[in-house]
Order: sequence, then C-alpha cells, then structure tokens
Amino acid sequence: MIAKGGRGLVGLSAFATAAALPFQLYVAVGLAGLTIFLICVFRDPRRTIGDGIVSPADGTVRAIDHEKGLVSIYLALRNVHVTRAPLEGVLENSLHKLGKHRPAFSKGTPSNERLEMSLMTRIGRISIIEMTGAIARRIVPYVKQGQELGKGAKISLIRFGSRVDLYLPPSSVRIVVEKGQKLRAGVTCIAEVCDGHVE
Repeated sequence: MIAKGGRGLVGLSAFATAAALPFQLYVAVGLAGLTIFLICVFRDPRRTIGDGIVSPADGTVRAIDHEKGLVSIYLALRNVHVTRAPLEGVLENSLHKLGKHRPAFSKGTPSNERLEMSLMTRIGRISIIEMTGAIARRIVPYVKQGQELGKGAKISLIRFGSRVDLYLPPSSVRIVVEKGQKLRAGVTCIAEVCDGHVE
C-alpha cells in the first residue's frame, strides 16, 4: 500500500517509465529503479498497534531527555515515513513553519522547516515536532485541528529522511526506550504511563 501524499510521485514515475520504454531502454531502466525506490520510501504497511505510548515514527532513537520527556527519532530513507499518534487524544494545534533544510541529525535542525502538533491526551499535552532534512522537503499532514485521534492513527507523511521529536509530560510517563534503539511507528512502546494516571 502506498501512502497518501506519495501516490502521485509513484504514479508519475511509473508513467514516465512506461513512456520511455519504447524509445530509450536505459532511461526506462533508470526510471524503473526510481519507481521502485519511491514505492519503498512511500510504503504504508498495516500495523498492529502496540501497548503503552507508541512511537510516532519508524527510525532510530537519536536522543533522550528524561527531564523534558523528550524522545528524538531519526528517520533514514529506508524507514516507513508515515507518522502516527502515540496516544489517543484531540489535536489542539497544528502549525507549519518554514525554514532551512539542514541534515536531520545536525545541530542546526531546530531551524529547519517543521510541522508542530499539540495533542491533548488523558495524561496531559503531548507535542510532536516533525522536521524536514536535507532531502525531505515536504510534510503532508493527514489531520486537522480539533480532530479526535485514536492511538496509532496516521497523522502525516514526511517525504524522505527526517526527524521527529516527541515531548511527553515527564511526571506522567516513564520512557522505556534507549538511544540507538530501532522503532516502528504505532508498534514500539516508547513510554509507560506512571502509577496514578488512568490507563
């Protein structure tokens, strides 16, 4: 299944491949390779939603700050780029900010183009900040302000490699992942709700 927001690019590449095939074999082979690459990048596999607070993105944990409740995730080109809600709640705000396109793992990433979302949940406010990278140039949102989201609901597509920072209420959760750990959006439990909060 191809993610919404990526289907047009896959279709265009496939059409160009078919159009070039009768005339330029080498060009058609190159375009076919591009089509396969786009299918891999924009794939949208079915997921069985995991327990606890789930990862909003596929990728690798690049940083953790327990005091801030931060889990920062780096998405490589090979990762699924559909992001998901880590917990059920209502989308309070969704703000798109223009900016630069520095590598998603660099210190300058906070100045990059981004989509900032605020989700009000049963444990308080959760912030999801999706940043473009040197190759990722667009974030395609799937949700709107005021919308109710279930845990694991699809919230956006980030085109190509990038970064997602998740901020959880630090007094309400216990982060259970480690730096360098591989994550799957909607599946991997990244934090558990602390005692005293309703599950």
